[in-house]
Amino acid sequence: MDTGRATPRRHAPRPARLAAILLTCLPMTATGAEPPTVSLRPGADIQAAVERHPPGTRFRLEAGIHRLQSIVPKNDNRFEGAPGAVLSGARRLTAFVHRGPVWIARGQTQKGRVNAAEFCRSGFPRCAHPEDLFIDDAPMLHVGSRSAVGPGRWFFDYDADEIVIGDDPTGRIVETSVTPRAFGGTASGVVIQALTIEKYAAPVQAAAVDAEFGPGWTVRNSVLRLNHGVGVNAGNGSRILDNRLLDNGHAGFSGSGTNFLIAGNEIARNGYAGVDFYWEGGGGKITESGGGGLIRGNCVHDNIGAGIWADIDVHRLVIEDNLVFGNADNGITYEISYDGVIRNNRVADNGQRGQGWFWGAQILISSARGVKVYGNDIDVPGGYGNAVTVVSQDRAPYTPAVGNEIFDNRIVIRNTNARIGAVTDVNADNAVVAAGNRLYGNRYHLAELGERVWFWNDAEADWNAIRAQGQEVGGVVNAGIPQKTPLSCPSMAPMDNAR
Repeated sequence: MDTGRATPRRHAPRPARLAAILLTCLPMTATGAEPPTVSLRPGADIQAAVERHPPGTRFRLEAGIHRLQSIVPKNDNRFEGAPGAVLSGARRLTAFVHRGPVWIARGQTQKGRVNAAEFCRSGFPRCAHPEDLFIDDAPMLHVGSRSAVGPGRWFFDYDADEIVIGDDPTGRIVETSVTPRAFGGTASGVVIQALTIEKYAAPVQAAAVDAEFGPGWTVRNSVLRLNHGVGVNAGNGSRILDNRLLDNGHAGFSGSGTNFLIAGNEIARNGYAGVDFYWEGGGGKITESGGGGLIRGNCVHDNIGAGIWADIDVHRLVIEDNLVFGNADNGITYEISYDGVIRNNRVADNGQRGQGWFWGAQILISSARGVKVYGNDIDVPGGYGNAVTVVSQDRAPYTPAVGNEIFDNRIVIRNTNARIGAVTDVNADNAVVAAGNRLYGNRYHLAELGERVWFWNDAEADWNAIRAQGQEVGGVVNAGIPQKTPLSCPSMAPMDNAR
């Protein structure tokens, strides 16, 4: 219901007062007055309300679940959630036919765009299909046939318009994602805040909140979770602030463009859909950014994939003051891009599922140029992972990887098989890569001073050997590993809309 009119009165107002009320309902650009605030209860058509009101209108979504809404805002619209307001892209399923070991929901005609099917990991045959099934807020595994359905597994028979599940739905909340996007479009200056946005059937590489084509969007103090693709996609001038980007299928965030800010967010446990995270996925990725991007002060942890990833023609991205830990692949990656700054981050315990060699690093520079890595606190765990690595491959026009500087970092290496250094699989580039990158002024903590943890000019090196090659001027190595401090996100402001 659209309840955006002036406060109801028991008696008709006098003419002078009526004129004043009418003026308050006009856009600010016409009269200097603020545009109206529109209150919307669950069940109201939010897009219809947007169409009825002028740019700049503020919409307050009241407590409850607003299902299957997809919104294209006007310029300067604001969407604010009351405590307990949820935008859900899922339909609740309540009618089932019990047949043997399975339960069937009929009349399911939704079918979204299938993307990147070739990048599904083993065991996730339908990761590219955007529809999910949730039982009590937990995503079930979408299997490839009716015969594979069992506890925790479901199958969408698109030809028969049936969903088949292997768990008894009695007394449980069963939902299936239907709507591909919560917000998108080309309007400028849109603000979204204090909402839970969940369970949208966003395809892989698409986002539930897509700010890429509308300049200057702000997404703030919200929870974006359980969306099949990406939680939020940033664009020119976006501000992604103080959100929780949790448990999304592909990634927590994505982005491109210039002058964006991604700050103060918790970005955790993304990647349930089963996309091959060596291709893409995990915490979030920035691509094709012309400059002015800043990723600051986020807590990025336990994602199935890399934590923070810049890839493909990203220029002058600054990644600073983040806490990045426990991610399956690299903690921070700067790949086939230019002139990044990675500074003052705490990066630890990343890379458990890395592919070996020089991958699975706390910080990886991959066929990139001009990247400065400094002021970071880097802790390589005992059983896996690398420290900071520069990897140069034949990826023209981005190779060889030169002009990168790694300096003034504190680096604890608990794993004697871990590496810090520069490597290439193009034999002719060994000397170029070694001469074109620099290590200096870093402070190391090793179990033994003689450990050969450095790699430079196609050879392992201990402290004396790396210094003999002109590296680590001003650096210090210490024998003895400091006690490990458990990592957790700093306290974040409570979110009234979190469920």
